[in-house]
Amino acid sequence: MKSRLILAVATFVVLDLGTLAFSYTIARQVEKDAVAINLAGRQRMLSQRITKAALLAVNAERSETQRAESTAELGQAYKVFNRTLSAFAEGGETVGGDGRPVQLDSVQGKAALLLGEVRGVLQTWPQAPTSPTDLVRFSHFMNDRNGEVLDFMNRLTTELERESIASVSRLRIAQSIAFFLSLINFLFILYGMHRARLTAESASVTDALTGLLNRGGLYRELDAALERRRTSDVPLGVMLLDLNEFKAVNDNYGHAAGDATLREVARRIRGFCKPGWMCGRLGGDEFAVVCPGQTPQALAESAQQLSSILGGIPGGGLTVSASVGWASVEPEQSADEVIAVVDAKMYMVKKSHHMARSHRDKAR
Repeated sequence: MKSRLILAVATFVVLDLGTLAFSYTIARQVEKDAVAINLAGRQRMLSQRITKAALLAVNAERSETQRAESTAELGQAYKVFNRTLSAFAEGGETVGGDGRPVQLDSVQGKAALLLGEVRGVLQTWPQAPTSPTDLVRFSHFMNDRNGEVLDFMNRLTTELERESIASVSRLRIAQSIAFFLSLINFLFILYGMHRARLTAESASVTDALTGLLNRGGLYRELDAALERRRTSDVPLGVMLLDLNEFKAVNDNYGHAAGDATLREVARRIRGFCKPGWMCGRLGGDEFAVVCPGQTPQALAESAQQLSSILGGIPGGGLTVSASVGWASVEPEQSADEVIAVVDAKMYMVKKSHHMARSHRDKAR
């Protein structure tokens, strides 16, 4: 039981760490997806910025300096646009909105197909033109295809959002499963601790050799029975018994034979007891039975029956019997007083047994 409890605690720690790991992974995934979605949205603005810069760069009404500035702006925006497309398609570094490097993972599925279509549209212009003739051609190209590029970028943004939701949902399901397993395992730990506590409590009041109540357990049950006796008219009796000739078993055949005899006595007492009765071993070869609901007459008959049941118990090569004393309990008596009264009666029975045996030995 102890090893299972240790394993359960270790499993709980692992599952709890797994739940925390899922939480961290979800946070990181949301952060990465937010960056990717934000950059996909920026691609739409860059596309419009590229088209506008290209048109301004070839506008004859503007000064040469203004057209040069627009050409430079076109080159810078187009470079960032293509670099971001490559980072999306192949995974890699691009520039974020604050100018700092940003690492992107390559997209998969439908998002990858959309990127392929955008790159296919722009493949004839791997970089922004600088010559006046190419600028005119490029401005016409972007003016004609900008709507198509914008549509691809909008669809890419939507697809990245959908994939982000699906990915986080899968992680949350896995996290929920880990949490549920952790909860079940925690309940198992509580159950195991409860079982261990009950086992420890039972062991503290149980005689290890016979399985009956030990002295402490029997006194606890007797105190509870006495308390009930004080508040009700239900009679209460106690029987105390001691084995005859038991010492000879230990002396002649050893303690293993003596232990076997004690276990057999316990088995017979347990089988004799009625529901609601409590039996225990006070120590050595002395046993007691607490009998609620027994009138003096019924208790006397029960003591006689128990004495008969415990006759002829094997003890190595010998047989042992039991001297049984009994007494009905008065409401004002304590547990020690009850045991003292019953012990005195049992001693009288035992004395009679020894006297009878002595007469038999002399008669031989």
